[in-house]
Amino acid sequence: MAENLTEYLKEHPPQGWNAAPHYFPAGDYVTYYFRNDRCFSQRVDDLLTVYVSFETKELVGCKIKGVRHILQTAGDFEVSLDDGEVTLGFFFFVGASMAKDDFQRSRYEQIGKKAKDVRMNRKELEAVC
Repeated sequence: MAENLTEYLKEHPPQGWNAAPHYFPAGDYVTYYFRNDRCFSQRVDDLLTVYVSFETKELVGCKIKGVRHILQTAGDFEVSLDDGEVTLGFFFFVGASMAKDDFQRSRYEQIGKKAKDVRMNRKELEAVC
């Protein structure tokens, strides 16, 4: 058994990096990194924070907040998401529709293009804390 982190990592080498969205029910948000770059966060609005590469200033990921609320509201208006999956693009569409200025709209469009085919299981997003 490893006595410290260095020993543990020697016995269990990292498996590599995988671009996949992750839902955090306690905070009701999704994070998605599509590049493994060192980055800083830039808040766009109450829904979206983007992660920007220190080196290239390009987008490398995002955080979407209020996921359950958005899904609940969609259901209240009978917006159907029946196939059991939700694309991240759905959340970007909601945010872009509320954008107050060109900067916000531009960020939603940019991140939407990067994550247009990314899907998550709807049941996971509706998990109760």
